[in-house]
Amino acid sequence: MNFQAPQKITLEMRLQLLREKLTHVPQKPGVYLHKGKEGEILYVGKAKALNARLKSYFTGFERQTPKTKALVEKIFDFEVIVTENEYESLILECNLIKHNLPNYNILLRDDKTYPYIKIDMHEDWPRVITTRKRKKDGALYFGPFSISGQIQQLMGIFNRFFPLVKCTPSFFKSVTRPCNYYDIKRCLGPCKLPVKKEEYLVHLNSVINILNGKYKDISKLIKENMLKSADNLEFEKAALYREQLRALEALSNQQSVTLNADIELDIIGSYWNEELVTFYITNIRDGKVVGGYPNVVEHLIEEPEFEEQKDHLKNEKSRIYTSFISQYYENKFIPRSILFANILNIDEYLILDEYLFMKKNKENRDQEKKQPILFLTKEEYFKTIKINNKNDEKKIGDLISLSNQNAENKFHEQAKIDEFSHKMLSALMKLLNLNSIPTWIECFDISTFQGSQTVASQVVFKNGRASKKDYRKYIIKDIVGKNDDFASLREVMRRRFKDNEKEKIPDLLIIDGGEPQIREVGWLLTSLGMTSIPLVGIAKSRVKNNFFDKDLHKSSERLVVPKRDAKNEILPNEHPETLMLENGSPEYRLVTQMRDEAHRFAITFHRKKRDSSSLKSLLSEIKGLGPKRRKKLIEAFPNLKEILNEKMDTIVQKTGIPLHIIQNIYDKLKEIS
Repeated sequence: MNFQAPQKITLEMRLQLLREKLTHVPQKPGVYLHKGKEGEILYVGKAKALNARLKSYFTGFERQTPKTKALVEKIFDFEVIVTENEYESLILECNLIKHNLPNYNILLRDDKTYPYIKIDMHEDWPRVITTRKRKKDGALYFGPFSISGQIQQLMGIFNRFFPLVKCTPSFFKSVTRPCNYYDIKRCLGPCKLPVKKEEYLVHLNSVINILNGKYKDISKLIKENMLKSADNLEFEKAALYREQLRALEALSNQQSVTLNADIELDIIGSYWNEELVTFYITNIRDGKVVGGYPNVVEHLIEEPEFEEQKDHLKNEKSRIYTSFISQYYENKFIPRSILFANILNIDEYLILDEYLFMKKNKENRDQEKKQPILFLTKEEYFKTIKINNKNDEKKIGDLISLSNQNAENKFHEQAKIDEFSHKMLSALMKLLNLNSIPTWIECFDISTFQGSQTVASQVVFKNGRASKKDYRKYIIKDIVGKNDDFASLREVMRRRFKDNEKEKIPDLLIIDGGEPQIREVGWLLTSLGMTSIPLVGIAKSRVKNNFFDKDLHKSSERLVVPKRDAKNEILPNEHPETLMLENGSPEYRLVTQMRDEAHRFAITFHRKKRDSSSLKSLLSEIKGLGPKRRKKLIEAFPNLKEILNEKMDTIVQKTGIPLHIIQNIYDKLKEIS
């Protein structure tokens, strides 16, 4: 039975239909998915008893928390997946959350301010590089590194003592001789010299082991390689290994906390309130603290399954903690032990521990479980791991306190950010006299160059912060070769709201422009029957100057707000109202930040379009490259600059174009890069 509620029924009627569907749901463990009007997944949850859990959503609406009410108001359907046990429910829930990223589930916020170390094993000669964006590209990522100077120190050691490739793939293919890094013994020079892949991978694997905190294992291996090279009279290699060993010892000795060398442990600290939870994970490898990483989690407290259910908040904490730990270790190294000195429901603890054990030993499913991975008290951890050293016990106790303190610090830091975002939104609501806080704001900008390649950008701010996954780009199709901002705006608005039943309607619409642009958009929204959408334009400040005054006089940024009638509908015929923004005020900072971000996004897209057109016109100059071959080339390489990173034989195989023409294309692209 797959019920889909009609669009114009009341909330009470919809809840009644959902309760009727609920009669077919069994009291068995499993996963449930709440769905919106168009079938989109809003929330994924697991339950011991599916019927009881779902009943809590569709009864007693007036007693629910505001956040749960907001979710229930959007539920038009639900789906259940029955599982054999709670362990299967946990795995299925993790996979569904990871795949669908529902808005109402707890989601780990990526802190892109912290850098990662990236190693792409798909490259012929993998490099060790730093990046601030973690992508799903199959590469190895280590971090994020939140301790100041830690990543610079590691990269300094890797670049100096491990002779790995440092240049980009395109430069690697174009060199005529090994570069200076080879001359100073910091690269093996595989670009032009016959380097054995096995020798290169020895150094690369040493770097990977260091990043995983395996100092003890890698020190032993490097020492063995040093002695072996000396026995084979390969003294240069032996000297290189000796320098690596010294650097590793120096790095190991700099760790602030030193424990028993056999300790491999993650300590998870936490700080909680009913809207936000922060975690801080301290990593200990070979008895050394090698990293500490904060995580911020937004969560939804579910309603109790039964009205008089005891310890509901305690159970909810346990559910959220379990969900975080299972998601966090989905793609991360699982150490021998994890210490989380907090409250977990005993059933969820056993399921989570089994889940971690199975993930850690996925290559060896038959391995017997001798001891738990997850510990909830330091005393149980000391007893199981047999730590009898009072000094180690004290240091681990101190690290637990420090992890909790770091989690609390991150909580207050995030709370300040959220508080300022709320302050900006509240100030904007008050200035524009809106009925509610605009949690979803869209800003549009048009970009053109001499009337050609006109594009538009749409940026979205959710709760006062940029939501880049919701950004959109528009290529203007109706107006070609003309510089007509009004026609471009009309086209963009029509395309944005062409199916307003399915599309998310913004709480506020911002246009980069003044009175003419606002009146044009007002007319368009009127024709679409969407005049109730809050609309505002932001007009740039004006600079006034005359020949007799040395100073430049700059006016304030202005908001252009259309007039509305008693029914709150836009009156595009009337002159809009102008509101001055006070420089530095919360509303000024939010609106100008959105305008600048929309401008940046549009300009970036416009430049890419121009570059793409220039490259395509460049192809027409190459002899032997006719329309059919150009089409094949562009189909195989939509971004023509990717050709610089490919081997000639691969390009010939993908396109069927002769090698001498590919060489000409490569040379042309290299000239303009």
